[in-house]
Amino acid sequence: MTTNTENMGYTQELKRVLTLKDLAIYGIAFMTPIAPAYIYGSASAITGGTLALAYIIAMVAMLFTAYSYGHMAAAFPIAGSTYSYTQRAINHHLGFFAGWAMFLDYVLVPLVVFMVGASYANAAVPSVPYVAWVFIIAAVVTVVNYFGVQMAARTNLILVGIMGAIVIVFIVVCAFAVTKGTGEGTLISARPFYNPDGLTSGMLIAGGAIACFSFLGFDSITTMAEEAVNPRKDIGRAAIIACILGGGIFILQAYMAQLVWPDYTAFETADTALFEVAQLAGGAAMAGLYTFAVILSTLTAGLTGQSSAARLLYGMGRDEVLPKKFFTHLHPKYKTPVYNIFIMCTIGVIGALTMNISLVAELLNFGGLFGFMCVNLSVIVYYYFKQKQKKVLQYFLLPALGFVICFYLWIHLSTIALTVGGSWLAIGIIYAAIETKGFKKKPPVLSE
Repeated sequence: MTTNTENMGYTQELKRVLTLKDLAIYGIAFMTPIAPAYIYGSASAITGGTLALAYIIAMVAMLFTAYSYGHMAAAFPIAGSTYSYTQRAINHHLGFFAGWAMFLDYVLVPLVVFMVGASYANAAVPSVPYVAWVFIIAAVVTVVNYFGVQMAARTNLILVGIMGAIVIVFIVVCAFAVTKGTGEGTLISARPFYNPDGLTSGMLIAGGAIACFSFLGFDSITTMAEEAVNPRKDIGRAAIIACILGGGIFILQAYMAQLVWPDYTAFETADTALFEVAQLAGGAAMAGLYTFAVILSTLTAGLTGQSSAARLLYGMGRDEVLPKKFFTHLHPKYKTPVYNIFIMCTIGVIGALTMNISLVAELLNFGGLFGFMCVNLSVIVYYYFKQKQKKVLQYFLLPALGFVICFYLWIHLSTIALTVGGSWLAIGIIYAAIETKGFKKKPPVLSE
């Protein structure tokens, strides 16, 4: 029987083992339930203490985009995600730039979690140096991904379950503390959504752009299309489920944290703001438990980030945008792109040992939002114009809204993010121009 993958000019080599549950958990694992811990202090300051509202804005934007990802996965259920969709729906050159931008995103996610995880692990166990923790975390992530996506899915299920339980404990402890008079002293308050002392639209949009950081990763679900049992049906559903569940968790954490600690300007260190909240609400035990959850998040996000980037490289190598023989090599038994996995491990370790956390976090949204815009545009071009399916709401208005919202958030990123991200795209333009002989050469599959 000819597979969907073979219908599009490829040989099905990856193992189809992932169900809807596996895919949804995969997306949530990449986002990590504990994601607000990475940005809470700085994002609260930017939004005037209304991060919960910023998360709602970001979630709405991501839902439009998740809807578009579902449509494109149904049309092209192959590895490569944003790159493959844009390439086939719009233009092979734009597809390369979408993949190039998203590759920046996929590279930086495991890198930043290696850095954060090693930092907190070192603080908890000072006798083991930061460098050693980076290598330990990278080794665990790489070994699990080496042995196949099914093992990674099972590992993620366990770790996400533990993290989710800790987040629930954190929320309950915060609620109990508030009822006992801590912070606002009431569980029902508009304060996490509205700052009467002054909240401008610019502050809110900037906060929404930063809040997108926590959602980056739901799109990683689509990179597993060739390992999904029913990609046409389950990819889109899993992306929406991951967005809604992840968004609900983020909003609730931001809401409860604001109630416990109303003065968002009084954190000792912005980078560890939620740990200060956890300590105030539940003492050292709760702060330690929350720290443990952050360390676990480095494993889940590291697993999914490394795996997704490896498969993005696999998709680009298969189209000979990158050297095919090397980037499409699969392990003979586990059917995993092992060379790509090792590349991502190396990049993650080097970056974790040499780069600055704040800069890495700034750059994440640049690649993610650029790729999201491309996917929303792909739905309009492919379905509404090329396939002439004139369902205005489904194939034009909804993806157009997704594009506009993502574009608006994208242009409101920080100057340094736009500058460095723009430089990354410029490097991609030069590379593509050389490889395609002035953009005249097409990937072999599309040439056919």
